[in-house]
Amino acid sequence: MTLIQALQICEDISLESDDPVCTTIATALGDPGLASAYDASTIARTRIGVGNWAGLDTPDGEWACVRVVEDECQMSASTPSLLFGLFMQIRDAWVDDVAADFSAGRWLRPTFTWLAGRDELLTGRYGFLKRRRQPVGPDDIDASMQELARIGCTHVVINELARRSFEAAPKNEVYYRFYDYTPDIDQYVETRLNAGTYPREYLGANLDLLQRVAQTAEKYGLIPGLYSAHPRSVPESLLQRWPHLRGARIDHTFRSYLPRYTLSVAHPAVRWHYAELIRTLLSEVPQLGFIKMLLNDSGSGFEYTASLYAGRNGGPYIVREWRPDEEIARLAAENVIRYYRMLRDAAREVNPDFQLMTGLKNIAEEQTPILAGMDTGINLQTQSQRSDVDDAEWQQTRAELEGRGAHVLTDTNATGSNYILGMPSPWWTAQRLAEQVSQGYERIDVYLNASYFAPFDPNREIIAAMQFDAQLDVDAVLAAAAQRWTSTTQAAEELVQIWCWADEAASQARCHFLYSWLGFTWYRWWVRPFVPDVSAIPAEERAYYEEPMLTLFNNPHNVDFAADALWNLQPVEEADSSVEIYDEQVTPPLARAIGAATKQAESGEEVWIDLRDRLRAYRCYIETLRNLSAWIGGVHGYVQATDQATRDQRRQQVRDLVRRERANAVDLLKLWRESDIDFMPLQTPGESVHNYGMNFDQLLEKKIALMDAYADHEPRIDQDYMFRAPEGFPVSEEEYLKY
Repeated sequence: MTLIQALQICEDISLESDDPVCTTIATALGDPGLASAYDASTIARTRIGVGNWAGLDTPDGEWACVRVVEDECQMSASTPSLLFGLFMQIRDAWVDDVAADFSAGRWLRPTFTWLAGRDELLTGRYGFLKRRRQPVGPDDIDASMQELARIGCTHVVINELARRSFEAAPKNEVYYRFYDYTPDIDQYVETRLNAGTYPREYLGANLDLLQRVAQTAEKYGLIPGLYSAHPRSVPESLLQRWPHLRGARIDHTFRSYLPRYTLSVAHPAVRWHYAELIRTLLSEVPQLGFIKMLLNDSGSGFEYTASLYAGRNGGPYIVREWRPDEEIARLAAENVIRYYRMLRDAAREVNPDFQLMTGLKNIAEEQTPILAGMDTGINLQTQSQRSDVDDAEWQQTRAELEGRGAHVLTDTNATGSNYILGMPSPWWTAQRLAEQVSQGYERIDVYLNASYFAPFDPNREIIAAMQFDAQLDVDAVLAAAAQRWTSTTQAAEELVQIWCWADEAASQARCHFLYSWLGFTWYRWWVRPFVPDVSAIPAEERAYYEEPMLTLFNNPHNVDFAADALWNLQPVEEADSSVEIYDEQVTPPLARAIGAATKQAESGEEVWIDLRDRLRAYRCYIETLRNLSAWIGGVHGYVQATDQATRDQRRQQVRDLVRRERANAVDLLKLWRESDIDFMPLQTPGESVHNYGMNFDQLLEKKIALMDAYADHEPRIDQDYMFRAPEGFPVSEEEYLKY
């Protein structure tokens, strides 16, 4: 009799600790269906608990152990998540091992002591549709948390809003749309200082959702936490009530009309307010174990730090007039670290193990004094949006932080695409995880796709294998997964081969980070027309995609694919190189994968249909990104050309990309109408700046029609676009552009 069979017919189960995960495991073992299949059990008693209650000779660090002593099975672990991971190993990986094999004990040692599974979507789990039929629901969240624990995750981000953000904005402004995601702690509870700023029903709904998801995470031993833009701006109504507490202006001046301000955390009343907020929130949701903070972006920021979009600014409590930049940076940093210590200490009054994570690269000019003040419970997240501030003495910085009790976390990606759900790239995933191990990281966030959207995802199998065996055999792991998901050995081998081709394509694709991830929907790449002169399309005909787009009426990006605000995002040479890589290194293996998956899908088996349609979606995604680079190279190359031969060559390039993107839109529309596979996130309330809605096919039809109408125009970019006048402006462009 195998151990799992023996455990499932054992009626005497005792819980050695009060962790909810123990009850979860005991419930999972209580399957009466197996009891009649065996006359007797080799296990008379099962004991389950967190901690070394069994008197084991435990190793240093984190561990889990299952041991059979005479007729008793003991399952114990140093952490709740590892206890559930141990149970999953017994159930799945060790399913054929007999009970006697465990007499000496069998151990799990995690590769990563902190493995946060980031399967959340930008605006929350509950805001999305599944198979275009029904919203993601509690059963899906439960299954997803179980899957995270199965693959060895220890932590999970859970904060989302029960409804759209309460923030508002002037007409035609877009900045308020950032407030739908990474919500701050004041979206759940309030204090006497801000009482009534948000409707009680709004806060109550958000808090109720947070509590329910936290309880689900705890059920599987996961430590839930927050990912917040923090400290975030507050509504102007609060600052009008208490104007002496106005802090920094933090909004992006090319995305907002209404200035947004934080409260001044340099004022002790504001620090009291945030201390009260975090204490109240942890009292209401005691499962919360951490907060990860996004700084100086998405509506948040600290006073007088240099990377604020509006420049160094803030309230009256930090900086005197006419101070040198170095002194301002030092004073700003002292304010930041004082605030972090206050928030940590207040949180630890409720949860002594509460952790803060902060990424300082977005406030790089102040990071040195902040790093010097970081200690136990204030940890560094290395993720950065700024490659120009890499620390050449990184290992020394890390050693100094860890010497003071602070941890260092990094992140990696276990998805084949930043946008297409369930794109297989298992070898690439293994490579990226191995790189973290080789650099000595034990604490990482890993981005992956939720199981309710991608049920046959080999990338998650790699995470599980790596977490419990850093020397994993990737091919063996994938062969086992393929065997579980297909009906024959030959089919399993074919599935692995298709994964290999898909992995080759995904790992070679040169995807611009902004345009291929959040920006893929922010800038509506799948539904906006690719034409030589975008400004030739009348404004009313562009409104269907520009209204939800992350741009104002005068953002140069509206007519120039290489621009956004004052940024130039891809030069012509880089664009040309990207097109070449797509054509020579990405398209061939992807075509082989799609051809093989299409043939196998004729069997009607779900695994093949699922894979085929995800690959088809990825081809449409990659083709759009390829044509985006071709537009930049072709249109900018045409505009910059100084000789007719170059101009003719670039003009032909533009004709070709327009033809290809139109055909791509037709293919995508066909896929949308034939398949309900979750290859892209779809929002329940409908289209937003962050995601598409169920009107996606209508938008594609409009794109195709506009491309037909404006495909033959001469390539052109309006160089004065950012200075164009809004409707009703009293001075004509012809008059003021002379100046």
